[in-house]
Amino acid sequence: MKMSKNLKIILYIASVLIVVCLVLLLGNHLPILAKGAIMTMSWLPTYLACTMLSVLSKSTYHKKEKNMFGITAKLYTVLVFLSSSIYTIGVWLLTPGSLIKNIMLGIGLSVQLLLMFYFLFKRINEEPDERFYRNIAKSSSILFTIAIFILLGIATLIAVCKVFVLNAGFLYILVAFLLLLFAITYFITEKRG
Repeated sequence: MKMSKNLKIILYIASVLIVVCLVLLLGNHLPILAKGAIMTMSWLPTYLACTMLSVLSKSTYHKKEKNMFGITAKLYTVLVFLSSSIYTIGVWLLTPGSLIKNIMLGIGLSVQLLLMFYFLFKRINEEPDERFYRNIAKSSSILFTIAIFILLGIATLIAVCKVFVLNAGFLYILVAFLLLLFAITYFITEKRG
């Protein structure tokens, strides 16, 4: 029996919710506001990835070709899995340590990395064309501008708040956010033409 795409997405989201609830609500002494912020931060990439994949699956028109996995889909999947892996490392560094957290995040990270390497080394029959390179250049220039403004905002925040501590987990989450933002800007430039 084959499962529909919506059911797979719902099961994925439910499993992420169960893992986040187990990790954050059991056995630690964080305030409820911090737990809510961490849960929201951990749901945002998952929601964006599921939304982007559902839009991709609905917006692709079916050709008579057998192979629908092209260079653009390969770029999307590798970027999404790479950003979610880096984000998982950031959440791992930010949350307090426990055995359940280490086991769950270790399993999740290994699955994400296995899927990323599977799609990274998957063969495709499509060669990059001029439009692909043009969209990559547009996306990277837009993301470079956004990254400069984000870094200037962080530097201003550090200069104004002398006590502001920047943890390694925040930097991992920032890098994952920028990678996911690159995938989203490439998706937008690809759809706009």
